[in-house]
Amino acid sequence: MTALLGAGWPVVAVRLAALRPRDTCLIAGLVLAGCGAAASGTPTAPSVGTHTGEVAPALSGTSIEGHTVSLSALRGSVVVVLFWASWCAPCQAEQPAVDTLAEQETKTGVHFLGVSVDVDAGAARGYTSRYGVPYDSLVDTAQTIAVDFDIAGPPTTYVIDSTGHVAAELLGQLNTDHLAAVITAAQRQR
Repeated sequence: MTALLGAGWPVVAVRLAALRPRDTCLIAGLVLAGCGAAASGTPTAPSVGTHTGEVAPALSGTSIEGHTVSLSALRGSVVVVLFWASWCAPCQAEQPAVDTLAEQETKTGVHFLGVSVDVDAGAARGYTSRYGVPYDSLVDTAQTIAVDFDIAGPPTTYVIDSTGHVAAELLGQLNTDHLAAVITAAQRQR
């Protein structure tokens, strides 16, 4: 007896009599798995997460500056999300250069959004004032945003492309020339 296996797969003729029972079960399983995928026709939803290519987790709240901000409202633009803390020495070291880059990139439609992981909102406000941070920052005192983004510690930066997917994750103190190149690449994607 000969069986033809198809359903979107290349048609293969198999001589069933020549197969061992274990092989027959394997072939039947593959056929059924293929039929289920073909029959559903439903594409899988994109994965939410912080790895390159995944849809970025939701992020929203009221910024230190008093503005309502959300990542979903910025869909259509490249967004740079910077996790920082007032006590973080690398954050302090990179901030002046990040401020300059943010002012330049904002002119091209790129948005910057800070997320302070300080447990003291007053310390976060003092930091943004001291460094003249030119973009909105949320204070994540409960660490819920940090958990959603799987932050090990500041500074951690994500570049989100215009479709809401993670284009890059940058750990540690930023090299703003590298960040600018990542932003340019994200603007060209999708």
